[in-house]
Amino acid sequence: MLKKLALELLSIPQLAPLFEGLEGTTRAQLLYGLDDSARNLMMAAVRLRTGRPVLLVAHDSLQAIKIYEDLLAIFKEEEVFYFPSRDLLYGYTLLSASGDAAAQRIAVLKALAAGKNIVVVATISALLTKMAPFAPWQSACFSISTGQQLPLDALLLALTAAGYERVEIVDVQGQISLRGGILDIFPVGEHYPYRLEFFGDVVDSIRCFDLSSQRSHQIVSVLEITPSREMIVGNAERAEAVIALQAEMSLIAEQAGKRVNPESGGRLREIVAEHLELIREGVYFPGIEQYLPYFYSKAVSLPDYFPKETLLFVDDPPRCQQAAEQLLSQLGEMQSTLLAQGDILPQQAEPAWTYGEVLASPVQQLVAFSLFIHSSIYHSYRRNISLSAKPVPRFLGQWDLFAEEVGHWRRQGYRTVILTSSRERSTGIADVLADKNIPAHYTLSEPEFLPRTVTLLHGTLEAGFVIPAVKLAVLAEQDILPQRKKRRRIKGKEGLLVGDYQELQIGDYVVHEQHGIGQYLGLRTLAVGGTQRDYLHIQYAGNDKLYIPIEQIDLVRKYIGVEGKKPKLHALGGGEWSRAKARVQASVQELAKELLALYAARESEPGYQFSPDHPWQKDFEAAFPYEETPDQLQTIKEVKEAMEKMQPMDRLLCGDVGYGKTEVALRAAFKAVMDGMQAAFLVPTTVLAQQHYRNFIERLAGFPVTVGVLSRFQSAAEQKATLCGLREGQIDLVVGTHRLLSRDVRFKNLGILVVDEEQRFGVRHKERIKMLKKNLDVLTMTATPIPRTLHMSMVGVREISVIETPPEDRYPIQTYVLEYADTLIREAIGRELSRGGQVYFVHNRVQSIDRWAVRLKELLPGVRLAVAHGQMAEDRLEEVMLGFLHGEYDVLLSTTIIEAGLDIPNVNTIIIHDADKFGLAQLYQLRGRVGRSNRIAYCYLTYQKDKVLTEVAEKRLQAIKEFTELGSGFKIALRDLEIRGAGNILGPEQHGFMMTVGFDLYVKLLDEAIRTYQGEARVKKVPARVEVQADAYLPASYIADARQKVAFYQKVAALEEIQEIDEAREELSDRYGPLPPAAQNLLNVAHIRLLAEQMHVSVVSEEKGELQIRFTAQASFAANELRIISQKYAGRLIASTGKQFLLSLRHNSKSGAERLLLILAVLNDLKKLARNQNPQV
Repeated sequence: MLKKLALELLSIPQLAPLFEGLEGTTRAQLLYGLDDSARNLMMAAVRLRTGRPVLLVAHDSLQAIKIYEDLLAIFKEEEVFYFPSRDLLYGYTLLSASGDAAAQRIAVLKALAAGKNIVVVATISALLTKMAPFAPWQSACFSISTGQQLPLDALLLALTAAGYERVEIVDVQGQISLRGGILDIFPVGEHYPYRLEFFGDVVDSIRCFDLSSQRSHQIVSVLEITPSREMIVGNAERAEAVIALQAEMSLIAEQAGKRVNPESGGRLREIVAEHLELIREGVYFPGIEQYLPYFYSKAVSLPDYFPKETLLFVDDPPRCQQAAEQLLSQLGEMQSTLLAQGDILPQQAEPAWTYGEVLASPVQQLVAFSLFIHSSIYHSYRRNISLSAKPVPRFLGQWDLFAEEVGHWRRQGYRTVILTSSRERSTGIADVLADKNIPAHYTLSEPEFLPRTVTLLHGTLEAGFVIPAVKLAVLAEQDILPQRKKRRRIKGKEGLLVGDYQELQIGDYVVHEQHGIGQYLGLRTLAVGGTQRDYLHIQYAGNDKLYIPIEQIDLVRKYIGVEGKKPKLHALGGGEWSRAKARVQASVQELAKELLALYAARESEPGYQFSPDHPWQKDFEAAFPYEETPDQLQTIKEVKEAMEKMQPMDRLLCGDVGYGKTEVALRAAFKAVMDGMQAAFLVPTTVLAQQHYRNFIERLAGFPVTVGVLSRFQSAAEQKATLCGLREGQIDLVVGTHRLLSRDVRFKNLGILVVDEEQRFGVRHKERIKMLKKNLDVLTMTATPIPRTLHMSMVGVREISVIETPPEDRYPIQTYVLEYADTLIREAIGRELSRGGQVYFVHNRVQSIDRWAVRLKELLPGVRLAVAHGQMAEDRLEEVMLGFLHGEYDVLLSTTIIEAGLDIPNVNTIIIHDADKFGLAQLYQLRGRVGRSNRIAYCYLTYQKDKVLTEVAEKRLQAIKEFTELGSGFKIALRDLEIRGAGNILGPEQHGFMMTVGFDLYVKLLDEAIRTYQGEARVKKVPARVEVQADAYLPASYIADARQKVAFYQKVAALEEIQEIDEAREELSDRYGPLPPAAQNLLNVAHIRLLAEQMHVSVVSEEKGELQIRFTAQASFAANELRIISQKYAGRLIASTGKQFLLSLRHNSKSGAERLLLILAVLNDLKKLARNQNPQV
């Protein structure tokens, strides 16, 4: 519908010469007089009128994203793209980089290669970056269709040449995995990975599959493959690069020998030698783009990728020129330094074009858009076309002024268009206008913009405008209301839900329920008693070895404790493990008893029953500036329901930083205030109290709610006034530190207490909170997530709400893992400061932090730097943090003290020094300190140059590399965070017990204790033993990767329902192809075990040509059941009664597989008979 609005602009008479020029050969024209959304809508109108592709250039990413979002309101998502700039990290050893920006760039290349008629919005930085020629990239694109003859070897070669990485399990874009005749591919830019199944050399099927379950869910007939990297190089280019690099390195070595310091450039020679080897081997590596001039002698720019008929739009040319000059100046200075230091090669010194080289005489026709007329040395405008648009007033909830202005436009014959985010919002605005006798209509169909009409449409623009020439007034929602729903259209990676992370790798510590903690040494396939099975090989203290058959894998759990701390191994046969386990069991039983007693006392305690939502509640919630996540909405519902009960609420709210916990708590507080009660927010630091206070005042503007603050930052007089306000009921909502817990604080009628991060308060303060909780509604917030298993165990003993999904479309954090270099720090900080931002520099050693402050000040003269660490005086630390919050400092050099707490949207770069010394969970939380505004954020994880890393540090760096890709390292980080969360909830003493037996066994023991006290003790199932001579395992020829085999064994051991056997069989077939006999046997053994449990069978075995099914004492069969089953297996089945019921079945089966099927048949027949006699079975 906004497309039609854009088309309305084409009736402006002054535009006629523009289109005459575009239909002819006019090279450059200027349209001036429009700004913001009026300009963006005009760009869309020109595109709609000409129907030609568009490359649109803005001076920076903030402006580019604003334009992109406005254009998304007019065009379909597949028609308009954002092309971010590529970071030119030349001269640094880059270990890995997150792929968000690369994926966005490749999506544009994919559309261009397919010949699509698109609109691309780019920054001047992206436009000027030197790029490889487009032809090799286009030629690396191909399609795969079902029924196609395609040799697998040839396909793998093509995918490797296109930059795809071969892995065991596809986890992120740009990866492939081959298992027999099944190939998994995750093409860059696609939402799902794909599974190709081959029959010989023919593509038999192509299916999408789900990343978390790895199961197929949709069949497609064609799959388009594009390269996974932006720069594609063939064998010829690699050979040329090797020759050129060798020649240049020889020259550098020769020059180095003549220098006073021959060591200069030595590190560069090492790096280039490593890279040369990878180039020779045909391997793509992070940062390969820095060798572009050696692969391709003639680089190109982004416009060269577009067809000649493309229109080149330049948004605000003077600012673009200024941004280009600034970029080239910064690059020039940096590259000169790197070149002088011997850190880059001569041909790497010019990674970007000048503004004039790209835009002075482009192949495409150019249209410049600006607010004022201007001249340019680069653009000779053949036409300067003047247009006029006025900004609309910002009414910000002043409804009378709004109605008056709309009425004025209507009387002048204007067409007024109002854009809103929802039908409900449109109805509310229409009602306001109707009260002033101004008719307005909301339409979902094609609108008619007639004179003197007011039309309400669903849509969003950055800002409204008035164009007198065509009598058109457009109002955006944020022009009318105090706040608006913010749009976040730049897609980042999907948030990863915290899940179980039980994947076993060699060297992991494991816990066996009966033998204790050992070390997993791998999977062994052993022939025992004539049959082959897989066994877990576990080493205990004293080099004792234990082989656990995979049927008992459910007794083994991965030991999950504190990251980086090795547990003590137990001795086989010793009593140490049983004593440790007994201590933990006694502890969890006491904890379960205490939790249930607290819960019961709370349930019987009378509290205040809050009324249903006040009418203003809806208005307050509608003013929230973001779209709520489903988890947020569910949590809000749970909290409100708890408040409306007679019993006092005591709810724990878990959710990661930035997931919207504070908004949930604020809505609960608003609900309390609307019911005539007071609300208090208790926070751990003074700085956080000040931040919340400012945010709450802004958020509650327009509502009759008085907000106060109580902390050491208030003067004595201010504190006295606040205390009086609380006592008299004049303050409705107060934010405070532990000062709120002082004895002189009295409330008139406190209804709800919100506690932020209770674990950060001292013992005395916690006791005071406990006293307050007795008949008060309490909501406790924590930023550390808790494991789902613990959450489920606590149901019925603790009210817990969990926000697990991140806000959608959060701006991605560009993450780099690379060697530390002063030039990198200068560049990264300089870039952030140049866009008006601030920077965190994390150095986690208090002893040397002051030396680093001196070093950074020398490196960055003129930059305002502050230091913060936990050993500073509390007053000084708060002063520094508050100063940084208020923008008094540019860079905060700190320890991990910033890990939790402040939310400063203006900080969008974080540099973590010696990242290999941090835990992954710490890195995850530190990285979360940035990326919380409408700007792309950067995280640099640096490690020491030339440092010999320990094996532990190397493993951690590898995990950090995966962490940048949201791979397994990311999951480890989340898992470690969960353990912290569990410790916070259950207390430090329980945290120690958790470490004794490992987290998963601890939760199991706690769950059993809680269920016992609740009278729901689960009857321990004694698994039936199946002792039949049959190979029952997953052969290495079927699943080569031991980790995947163990994961599947764990899945089989956890099966509880018969139908899950078929699901497991389908999964194996889907992921690995047709099941071999041993895999079929494995599932049949699991099937027999499940049936045996239902039928009270203890052992299934075979002896001397007989299959024996032995039953427990609980089993009972009627005489007629035995007669029927005996008749079916006449002469072969013998029933023996005694202490235990026994069925013996003679057979002449040659194979173990046949014997398993025979046992299944007998058990199924018995089950059917029992069901006929007793339908409950």
